[in-house]
Amino acid sequence: MIAFALQGGGSLSASEVGMLRALTESGIVPGLVIGSSAGALNAVAFAANPTAAGIDQLEAMWQSLKRRSVAPLSARALLAAAAGRSGGLVSNAPLRHLIQTRLPLRTLTETAIPAHVVATDLETGEPVVFSVGDAVSALLASSAFPGLYPPVTIGGRQLIDGGVAADVPVLQAEALGATITYVLPAAIGEAPQPETWSPLFLAYRALGQILEGIGRRDAAAARGKVLTLPTIASHAASPVDFRDTPRLIAAAYDATTQWLAAQTPAIAA
Repeated sequence: MIAFALQGGGSLSASEVGMLRALTESGIVPGLVIGSSAGALNAVAFAANPTAAGIDQLEAMWQSLKRRSVAPLSARALLAAAAGRSGGLVSNAPLRHLIQTRLPLRTLTETAIPAHVVATDLETGEPVVFSVGDAVSALLASSAFPGLYPPVTIGGRQLIDGGVAADVPVLQAEALGATITYVLPAAIGEAPQPETWSPLFLAYRALGQILEGIGRRDAAAARGKVLTLPTIASHAASPVDFRDTPRLIAAAYDATTQWLAAQTPAIAA
């Protein structure tokens, strides 16, 4: 069984749209898709409509995003977070609205291809995979980046960003039956000059370094074939900076198309 495993990365996950288009045009059809954080949103949207038209809609969504679409900052929210009255710097209400208006489904079982969403149990640090149930709640939990968004409670468990436990959910894909896993990586942010680093960039960069090591460990532990698509470099200054989205999607499509052409004999083997 073929699986697509989509990495989380906020705005950097826009590159996965180009990868999905290239994979679809090449005729590679997954038996399941799984993702963490923004990768989960891409995975569920693709699984709901795994066609060129569906990818067009997903790309249009990414092209329309601005920081205020998902992370509007306000003095009231910042003061509430500083006083300990909120679990995050911003409300997840705008993200909820985005998911509800852009995804043509209510539950994870309504997709054309089985879709799975990874979140992290805040108490245990273990990955939690959602395969059924409310799609919006699962995606909000999977995208609850620590400190930015508040945790989401589902079934009595407090859940945060799936990337904390399984940023590249290869092992989870194999547990669901995958024997060949295509990893769709988020872009890598090019670091700005140190004097311009924001607190959010510092936190995201530090977490990213930790998750990179975990991802390498999980890929090495996989029993099946793991094929990682080319990673694109991004000029985005933070995971909520969407100004580089059009270039990321186009560059990822070109790189993946070329990679697939070069890898076809090896993949067939």
